[in-house]
Amino acid sequence: MKLDNRPVEIKITKNDKVHSFISQLHQKNVKIKNLVITNTEVKFEITRKDIKTLRAVRKKYRLKLKIRYLQSSRIFQKEIWTFVGLLLLVIIPIVSSQFIWEVQVDAETPELRVAVENVIKEKLSLDSPVLKNNVESDFEIRQTIMEEVRDLSWVHIFKKGSKVTIVPQLAPITDNKDEKPDQLNHLVATKSGVITHFVLSSGERRVLPNTTVYEGDTLVSGVITVGDKSVAVGAVGEVYADYWLETEFTIPKKVQFVSATERKWTINFKINDEKEQEQSFREVSLPGWLSSFVEIKETQEFITSTQEISEDQIESFILPLLHEKILKSLPPKTIIKKENILHVTFDGDKVKGKVLFLVNENIAKPYPIRQGD
Repeated sequence: MKLDNRPVEIKITKNDKVHSFISQLHQKNVKIKNLVITNTEVKFEITRKDIKTLRAVRKKYRLKLKIRYLQSSRIFQKEIWTFVGLLLLVIIPIVSSQFIWEVQVDAETPELRVAVENVIKEKLSLDSPVLKNNVESDFEIRQTIMEEVRDLSWVHIFKKGSKVTIVPQLAPITDNKDEKPDQLNHLVATKSGVITHFVLSSGERRVLPNTTVYEGDTLVSGVITVGDKSVAVGAVGEVYADYWLETEFTIPKKVQFVSATERKWTINFKINDEKEQEQSFREVSLPGWLSSFVEIKETQEFITSTQEISEDQIESFILPLLHEKILKSLPPKTIIKKENILHVTFDGDKVKGKVLFLVNENIAKPYPIRQGD
């Protein structure tokens, strides 16, 4: 049972029964504080939990008394449970803010969303709730997802409080048609590198993973051996290799960049023909008469801002900027595994430097099978 220890002031007109009355309260284990005796009255304090005992004893002695509640409007009482409650009220939000409680994948298709969620579950420390200090950096999260899901060109990561939103961006679909679709080919290396893995539908491997190859080396033969005979079947597929790519950059010290906000549902009234400043993803199908005036769609806004680059922002700003720029210049399914900053200089209103990227790319290209191969 909860005990109410808020103070109550008791006033009794002084007479010959007061002394016996107070003695009886002591015998009933009623704690009396601040006892004041004057010529006309006796005043003291007890707690609210003892009022019932006080009234029972008063009836016995038939005394007239006045009760005044000293803390009738006080919200927080001087009790241990009040202190514990206030302490928890402060500690719980602070502790909770140190965790990631929600991880959301916002993808263009359900299949892509499931693929990214599986990578998060199996490869990353993002099973909520998880301590923020134990979460990988944005770069590591992005690289892991792009390495496992090769169809991506970029992965946007938004962090807001205890929520992380991951937005995978599919690479543009390229239509790679052979000039001679019926021609059989080997696959040869377009550049030097260390082989990491193969994605083949036909052909015979001529090199093993972790092997260093050079430009022009045959990676996959389009001629396979069946018994004592050689049969030309053609090599079809991709061969991925790691190689170092050195790049120099010069960018303005003040950079204007565009950042995307989280997607949201909006209701717009078609009042004029202004061009929309946001990208639409999904739209609710409305009746014909209503769709002429109102549209409900899922949108994402893009905010343009200007930022001056400092030395502290080399890894947080310059590297991601170069990372995305380099990826856009490389073939689809290419990823950047690592980067090393060789040097960076601030020259007036320009930032100059050199960065070494460890790139994983499909280095295979078709090479026609000649007679006699």
